[in-house]
Amino acid sequence: EISCSLVGSEMCIRDRSMDEGLKNLVTKAEQGDVDAMVMVGDCYNRGLHTEKDDQEAHRYYKMAADKGHVQANLMVAIDLLNGIGTSKDKKAGTKYLQIAADGGAAFGQYLLASMYKIGEIGLFGREQKAMKYFEMAAKQGDAKSQVELADMIMLAKKSKYTLDDMVFWLVCAYLHGNQAEEESNAALQRINHLISNGMPGGKAYVEKVLDNVKRNYQVYLKKPF
Repeated sequence: EISCSLVGSEMCIRDRSMDEGLKNLVTKAEQGDVDAMVMVGDCYNRGLHTEKDDQEAHRYYKMAADKGHVQANLMVAIDLLNGIGTSKDKKAGTKYLQIAADGGAAFGQYLLASMYKIGEIGLFGREQKAMKYFEMAAKQGDAKSQVELADMIMLAKKSKYTLDDMVFWLVCAYLHGNQAEEESNAALQRINHLISNGMPGGKAYVEKVLDNVKRNYQVYLKKPF
C-alpha cells in the first residue's frame, strides 16, 4: 500500500485560534483560495482542531489539485490509489500522480517510477520511464530513488547510463548518512560489493567520486520536503 507523511502546509499547527481559524480557512477555500484548500485538507487529514475526516480531506485536496496545486495532486493520487476518503481508482490516481511528478513533487516521482518499475502501469518503455522519474527524484535528494536508480542501471541490459552513473548515485545515497540511514547502509553495501568484485579503479575511484559529490553536488544530498 502506498502511503506517505503529510505533504503540505504546517500553518494549521501554528494558528493558536485554529477552531475559528479553520472556519475562516474553509470560507476562503470555498471562495477559491487554493492555499486555503490545502490547509483545510491538511487539518482534516491529520485531525487538527477538527475531527479527522478522510473524505473531507480528499475533497479539499482535490479542489486544490484541480486548480493546479502540485502537492495537492500528490495527496489526491495517494487517496485514489489506496481508496482513502474515496473509492479506489488506479487510472485517475495515476493521472494525478503524473501531474504531481511532472510538477516536481519528489515523492510523486518516486511513486510513479516505482509503479513503472514493477509493471503496474505502462506497456512499452517502462524501464526507461522508471529510470527517468527515479533520476528526477534522485536529483532532488531522494536517497531511495538514488539507490533504486543505481540498481536499475546495474541490471539494465541497455540504457543511456554507465557504471560511472551507478557509482555516482550510490555515493550520493551513502552520503545521506543518518538522515536516510537505511538507504545509506544499502548504498555502502553495494559499493563494497563492487570494490570486492574488482570494479575498475576500486576504492581509490570511489574516494574520488565521494570528493566530487561533496564538493559539487550538495543539492543531491539534501532530503526533499
